[in-house]
Parts: sequence; structure tokens; C-alpha cells
Amino acid sequence: MKNIIIRTAIISDLEAIQKLNQELCVKENREYDRTINIDYPFSKNGEDYFRSRIESADSLALIAEENKNTIGYLVGSIIAPETYRTITRMAEAENMYVKESFRGLGIGSQLNQRFEDWCRKNRAQRIRYVASAGNIEAIKLYKKLGSKEVNITLEKELD
Repeated sequence: MKNIIIRTAIISDLEAIQKLNQELCVKENREYDRTINIDYPFSKNGEDYFRSRIESADSLALIAEENKNTIGYLVGSIIAPETYRTITRMAEAENMYVKESFRGLGIGSQLNQRFEDWCRKNRAQRIRYVASAGNIEAIKLYKKLGSKEVNITLEKELD
């Protein structure tokens, strides 16, 4: 296996995360959902979102590196569960991406394990993963990590 390091992101990693997220947005737009804004990561909202995830105590941004080159990331946070649920503290792995040439090496699993450890430390009772319905690769990973389908969201496009 390659020499991969997983570490907590710092503010100087912002641009690297934005670039990887843009790769994710392009993939999602092309393969699953044409409404995904490929310019979002470098928009004011996108930059503010990633900056807050790096700096906030209720969020975690992780970086996967090989030889100081960023090859993947995961961003997640503690979120409020729906008011109809009995759990009081939930986390969400909001977005994750590993460069295609590094997939299949366990990097996504390592990123998720570090996030899960952080969630336990922060007393989250459950982790939510959201993936495009057509992203079978991501869904298989989340299921392999012990997740199960809880809700299915359907959308209807209006003319």
C-alpha cells in the first residue's frame, strides 16, 4: 500500500479541499444530478462552508495525503436530528472524495473511521451519510462500514 497519511485539515488546506470538492461536483453533475453546481466550491457560499468546517469545533475536515499531495478529504459535522426522532445528537459525513487513481486502497474507509472516532468522542449517537442514488460505489462503501438505509429521498423534476 502507498504511504498515505490521514490528518485533520487546517486553514491552509482550504484550497486543496475546494479543488477536490470541485472534482466531486463535476463527477456528480456529469453522472448523477445535473443540478449540482460545479462552481460551488469556489463560490462565496462554498468557501464559507469549507472554512467553517475546518475552523468549527462542531465540525471535522480530514485530509488524505501521499507525499504531501492531497488525494482525498472528508468533511462532516454534528447536526441537529429531526425533531421527531428520539436521538439527541447526530453527525453527518457531508461530503467525501478520493481521487480516482487512489480508490480501492482503503482511503475512504480510513477517512470514515477517523470521522467515526471523532463522532464518538463528540457523543454523536448516529452518523448520516448522503449519497447520490446512482453512486453505487459510495453506497457500497457506507454499507461495508455498517450503515443501512433509513430514509430514501425521491425528487420529481417539474417542467
